[in-house]
Amino acid sequence: MSKANTQTTVHAVINAAFAYGEGIEQLRKTFKGKARDVVTKALIGDVASHPKYQVPMVQGTGRFEGTMVLDSEHAKYQACRKALQRIVSDIVATESSGATEPAEEIEIPAAILAAAEKLAKLCAEYEGARKLASTAVAQAFAK
Repeated sequence: MSKANTQTTVHAVINAAFAYGEGIEQLRKTFKGKARDVVTKALIGDVASHPKYQVPMVQGTGRFEGTMVLDSEHAKYQACRKALQRIVSDIVATESSGATEPAEEIEIPAAILAAAEKLAKLCAEYEGARKLASTAVAQAFAK
C-alpha cells in the first residue's frame, strides 16, 4: 500500500470514528433515561435492515413470544446481533456508568477499605484481576 493510499485509509477510519461518536451522542440524547431493552427494541429493526446485514425480522418464540426478533437462521445473524449489542452498549454506557449523575457517596469503614485494598493487591498478581476480585466477593457473600 502506498503512502497516499495509507493516508487516505487512515483519514477515512478517523472520519468514521468521529461520525460514530457523534451518532452515538445523538442517540444518547434520544434515549436518555431509557432501559437497555427499550433501546434494543427501538433499534433492532434499523440495524437488521442495514444493507451490510439485511437480516429479516421474525416472530419470537419462547420468552420472546409476541415480539419481533432477528432471524437466527440468516447467514449474517451473528454479525447483526453483535453490531446491535455494541451500539446499544455504547448508547447506554454513559448512563449506566454513572457519568451523567454522580454516584451516591458511601462512607466505607476503615476495616473494609483495608480488606479491599489487600484483596486488590492479591488479585493484581493474576490476569483479569477486577473480575477475579468481584467474583471472590460475590462467592464470599453467597456463603
